[in-house]
Amino acid sequence: MTASDLHATPAVLVVTRDPAVLDDLHSLLRARGRPVVHISDLATGYDRARIGLTILDTCDLVGVEAALAELPRPILAVTDDDSRAEALVGAGASDFVVLPCSRAVLSARIAAALRLRERVPGHSPALSDSQGSLQTLIANLPGVVYRCLNDVDWTMLFVSEGCYDLTGYAPEEFTSGRVHFIGLVHHEDRDRVRAQIDQAVAERRPFRVTYRLHTAAGACKWLWAQGQGVFDDNNLIALEGVITDLSELRQTKLELEEREVLLETLLAVTETAYILCDEHGAVDYANLAAQTWLKLPDSRLVGARFADLLTALPNELREAVGRGRDSIFTVDHQGGDFEAYHLVMRNVQISGRPHTAYAFKRLTRELARQEVEVWKKVIRLIAHEINNTLAPISSLLHSARLINAAEARDARLDRIIDTISERSKHLGEFLKGYTQFARLPRPRLESTKWRSLIDRLDELVQFKIDAAPEDLNTVNAVDRSQIEQALINLLKNAVEAGGPPEEVTLRLRAHREGDEIQVLDRGPGIPPELLPKVLLPFYSTKRTGTGLGLPLCREIIDAHGGNLRIEAREGGGTAVILWLPRLAAA
Repeated sequence: MTASDLHATPAVLVVTRDPAVLDDLHSLLRARGRPVVHISDLATGYDRARIGLTILDTCDLVGVEAALAELPRPILAVTDDDSRAEALVGAGASDFVVLPCSRAVLSARIAAALRLRERVPGHSPALSDSQGSLQTLIANLPGVVYRCLNDVDWTMLFVSEGCYDLTGYAPEEFTSGRVHFIGLVHHEDRDRVRAQIDQAVAERRPFRVTYRLHTAAGACKWLWAQGQGVFDDNNLIALEGVITDLSELRQTKLELEEREVLLETLLAVTETAYILCDEHGAVDYANLAAQTWLKLPDSRLVGARFADLLTALPNELREAVGRGRDSIFTVDHQGGDFEAYHLVMRNVQISGRPHTAYAFKRLTRELARQEVEVWKKVIRLIAHEINNTLAPISSLLHSARLINAAEARDARLDRIIDTISERSKHLGEFLKGYTQFARLPRPRLESTKWRSLIDRLDELVQFKIDAAPEDLNTVNAVDRSQIEQALINLLKNAVEAGGPPEEVTLRLRAHREGDEIQVLDRGPGIPPELLPKVLLPFYSTKRTGTGLGLPLCREIIDAHGGNLRIEAREGGGTAVILWLPRLAAA
């Protein structure tokens, strides 16, 4: 390329460090008779007077937005980032192409940029450049492309065909003035949008606004508009930009937000402890169960190293985590008690970074539930066999009585028959208690006022009531007979605990979510090492106890969706605490 070539035809300034990009651009420009001036750095000097067009490769250059004002225009920008392409247009680039792209696309963009050099007589440079910007928006951006006056109606000078899909009105209805775009904007958004655009125009910068719009069919859509002012010298002559329908995206965002709220709620109420750690082992998230389990608030957990937190936990747990796989393990406590856990570990990608998710689920209650179910099956089997034996025994006893009465009566035989009959009856009654535990019917819920239920208990067992009048008047849906049976068992246990009878108390506290009932005594209490066992079937601290009273109570409360726990009472004695959720009658 000679100096005469540069003077004869305006050269194209190519700013790139990529030899492959330079080769493509050089061959495409040479085919159009355009000489090339190449620089690899924005700080390199060149003869501005000889440049007719600049092609700027921004893929590995920094500070390109600031350099645009110093480069000859119009500018075709080559980029690998959609967001940077938007910024380049806003900063003054007349066209852009996003890599990777085909050679045909790059050739078409060069041809469009070169045509901008052919000035239309009577048109100002600003209008010519703005026409190029408008062509860029039409060619590259989705939605509606427009140019309008910045008057009270936003009178449309040009609007693309996409406006029909967006608004329900044809382009000519806007350009003819039959429909004014400002009239479609939601009345609550108009003043805000106009103020934001006016401020951006006054500061000579692009604007981006979000607002609602009413369509011809009466639907309400969320739109996102971006654009800029077009100036002739210092005079604003138009606004131009692009409008995109955000309704579907916004609805998706709302649905995602609702799902996030639901997920947060589920994670907050679950008893399973969830912990999320980043690739360095630092805690990113811990739900409420994990915070309770580790006895640390969220503010102290997030950012702490999980390995450091584990040092204060039992060895069995640290070993399970160290194995790096799913496992079931137990933690032994003093007194022979234990807790069983199920550990699940998963590697996940969050925001492109590797994380490890831990889930610790307590299995102790599930194991106890399975144990109870096994006992129920055993009881049902035994009850079946014993009942099959008692039926013929009863029949034979009846026959023996008839024979003994018809023949010579023998008093000794009467005593034998009476003894056998009495023991059979006792065995039947004894078995009835076990089968009741094994075949507890499903609760039949009915609206019940606590006052009426507790008044009935007062006729059967001696106790005092600790409850406010409004709590006693609270109504919940329960199986009245089952709850009465559970409370009678607990109150009788409290009376038989050995403390002062006047200290046996039934405490009621009503809450929005449910009701809490406490049965309190001042007996010697239950030793801590025995607390985990008293809810197991057949375990009893009484010499004549069956070991089914407390398990039956727990079965009744569990069937109502509640829970039962036993604690040492402050000041001495035992507290049995029932929680019954607020239910609706069937």
